[in-house]
Amino acid sequence: MQQVTEVDLNTDGTSPGGANTAAVVQAVKAFLATLDDTERDKVEYDFSDNKSRQTWSNFPATTVPREGIEMSALTTAQQKAADAVLQVALSPDGAQEDADIRKADNELNNLGGQGADGFGSLKDYYFAVYGTPSTTQPFMVQFGGHHLARNLTYNGDKVSQTPQFVGSEPTSFKSGGTTVEPVKAESTAMFAMLAGLDAKQKKAAEITSGTFDDLVMGPGKDSGTFPASEGLLGSQLTAAQKELVTAAIRTYVGDLNSTAADKLLAEYESELDKTRIGWSNNTGPTDENSYIRIDGPSVWIEFINTRSQSTPDIHYHSVYRDKTDDYGSSKPK
Repeated sequence: MQQVTEVDLNTDGTSPGGANTAAVVQAVKAFLATLDDTERDKVEYDFSDNKSRQTWSNFPATTVPREGIEMSALTTAQQKAADAVLQVALSPDGAQEDADIRKADNELNNLGGQGADGFGSLKDYYFAVYGTPSTTQPFMVQFGGHHLARNLTYNGDKVSQTPQFVGSEPTSFKSGGTTVEPVKAESTAMFAMLAGLDAKQKKAAEITSGTFDDLVMGPGKDSGTFPASEGLLGSQLTAAQKELVTAAIRTYVGDLNSTAADKLLAEYESELDKTRIGWSNNTGPTDENSYIRIDGPSVWIEFINTRSQSTPDIHYHSVYRDKTDDYGSSKPK
């Protein structure tokens, strides 16, 4: 059972704004209108229910039970209304990534073994709403399941999209005759960032405090205390290398609706000289336990090739957090 850190979340985060809150409110209300009273009781929570808001994971719901209603319990029309919320809140790339991660669970189901036959694109994915959807008061849309967590907190024109988890097992598969690679953008950009370093820089970027077989600041890590910064400082990078860092960050930030994403990316870019990039254990795109980190004054991103249970190859885990705006909050007390 996942442990939830007791923290006092608030809504004074440092979001630069640009949220399409009115459109999200409209989509959420349209989804809620499709539910009966029993279903709404499963979906709606108080915004102050911090423990529930913090209950997300990359593990299956049998291991970490989720709040909200399972997508498989909804009718086709209700599922479309729930998906419409994410399509409004996210960019086309973000919404497509969600769909592809869910397809990966269909593939796991087909592969079977190690409990994988319990997965699916509808089963194990949950939708919850915290607070009353409003253009002036804070509320949160939470969606996720195995290898996916979207925690979207709105407060006026402010929006927080973190904590955000994306992953994929398998990393690549065929669906309808097309190759699907749900986390290709993040994987390609993170490894390209490392590949852009010269030998001296790569040595300086190595994280020496230890090696990792999974994420450090993954689910349940909500105390607001991040590891001491390690790695190569952005001020020691060339302009071309800085662009590779920015491109890597963009694959995460860009999952959000465009205006808000652009404003947030500009904020992270302004902090790039004080941002560190690091790696541990391995740096090969297909090597087990290749671990990459971006650690800035605000942004925190981890990517790892971790061991697979149902396939012979590695699979991806990745988390993106904002040190000053997780759950739409300032640093937790």
